[in-house]
Formats: sequence, C-alpha cells, structure tokens
Amino acid sequence: MWRRLHRWLAIVLVIPLIVWSLTGLLFHLKPGWSRAYDMLEAEKPGPPLHLAKLATVLAEQPITHIEMFETAIGPLARITTGKGDELYDPDTGTRRSPLAIDAAQALAVDAIARSPHHSAYGAIVRVSSTEITVKLELAEGPVVEIGRNDARLTQRGPDTDRIDWLYRIHYLQWTGSKPVDKVLALAGLILIWLVLIPGVVLFVRRK
Repeated sequence: MWRRLHRWLAIVLVIPLIVWSLTGLLFHLKPGWSRAYDMLEAEKPGPPLHLAKLATVLAEQPITHIEMFETAIGPLARITTGKGDELYDPDTGTRRSPLAIDAAQALAVDAIARSPHHSAYGAIVRVSSTEITVKLELAEGPVVEIGRNDARLTQRGPDTDRIDWLYRIHYLQWTGSKPVDKVLALAGLILIWLVLIPGVVLFVRRK
C-alpha cells in the first residue's frame, strides 16, 4: 500500500516539480533581468545647489523631506509635505509641478539615454499624459512613465511581464485569485509531505 501510494503521489507531484525546477533555474541565471528591471532616474550629477530663495518660499510649509538634484531641464528640488510631493526650482523658488509635458518627456528621454540598456528601448512611438503622469510608449516595447509632481520614473516592458509571470507560476499563483492561489500553494506543500512520508516509511522498512 505504501509503495503504491508513494508512486501515485509522486506522479501527481511531477508537474509542479518540473515547473519549480525550471523557473528556479531561470531565477538563478536571470536572463534579461537587468533590462526588465532597469531603474531609470531623472537625477544626474551636477554642481551643488543652494536653498536660499527656496527656503524663503517654503518657510510656512510643514516640509518632511527635501531632495535636490540636477536634471536635463535644470536643477529641481523635490519637496515632500503632508499633501504629497511637489517640484521647485531651487535657484529661484519657482514651483515646477506639474511638469509641462515636454519637460517631463525631456527628463524621460535623458534617463533612457543614460541607461546601460538604452538600445533596448527604441524610439518614442506615442506620448500621452494625465494630470499626474506622462507616458512614453517605445518602439521596442517598454512603456516609461514619469510623475509630473515628483519626476520619478518607472518602466515596464514585455520582458518585465514575462518574468513576473514566471514568478507567479513558481509560487503557484496560477489562477490570479489570491484565495484560490493560497489553497494551491498549501496543497502543493501538503502533497510534498504526502510523498515524503511514504518514502520514509519504505526506506525504514527496507532497512
């Protein structure tokens, strides 16, 4: 009975084991990971910035965080208050957010040009915008978004989607429903133990 149970449970477990081993190998080798999770930044090295005029403008605001940096459209200060992030020109104290569409696009293009994977993005195919973001769709597939109030960049492409899909497969997130996927993951763990226990019993009996 133990031998028959062990055999059939092992047959059932072979599919997830193949999936886990193949996806685990890909996670170890990480082919294409660097482009898929490329971190684009508007910030670049520049001369020291001064806060004199900006401090006067913001004196009455409850500031929690300040970042100053050089960019392709000139120096920017990212000011965080209880209301969120805003961009200012640190030299003049002028508010820059929400960024004009062409200014946001210039920041995104500059960030892509400085990326070690810039050739994998391609030319701009389409530019669209909302009140808070500007989105660039590129010829090679990636989509780059930049926040008009914080100049933060994100990017996502077909390779990112493919790798995220592999993660979902590896962790038994096969249905897209969290409750169902939790049951699948628990079932997989239980199945491993059900295969392990008869194997141990057979080993002990043989000894």
